[in-house]
Amino acid sequence: MKTTIALIIVAIIGTCIFTGCIGTAGTMILGGIQSHPEEGWAEKAHLEKLMNHPQKQLLSEDKKLKAAKNICALKHLDKDKNNKIFKEEAKAFCSLKQSDKIYFYDWCMDCGGGNYIATSYLLVRDGKPFKSVQIETKVNRELKRNVPIVDRLH
Repeated sequence: MKTTIALIIVAIIGTCIFTGCIGTAGTMILGGIQSHPEEGWAEKAHLEKLMNHPQKQLLSEDKKLKAAKNICALKHLDKDKNNKIFKEEAKAFCSLKQSDKIYFYDWCMDCGGGNYIATSYLLVRDGKPFKSVQIETKVNRELKRNVPIVDRLH
């Protein structure tokens, strides 16, 4: 009787090992223990990609101040689309620190999550990418494509 029970247990364990049910159960248990991704990870990855892009242009001090002033005034947004999120991003440009840097991008390819990022600005604070804003576009009927509402803010 004991031999039969031991044989059944060995057969069940052997079947589970062979079919992978123990591995799957272990993965599910360990998967529940893993921590959740850090909050804001997607934005951080996007900002790091912008920071490492070779086509970024560092603005001089006077152009940095002019760009920050225009971004703070929301001149990069179309008047009909004053989105709350875009306004929040622009607030970071309203209170510049002396050590802050602003980089400019003009239609660079492969700068972010999509195929391209249109004309945009990246604020770098304490040596780390902090916020970015993009100049909104509108449809130009003559060109039959989207164009920025303004070319640049500096």
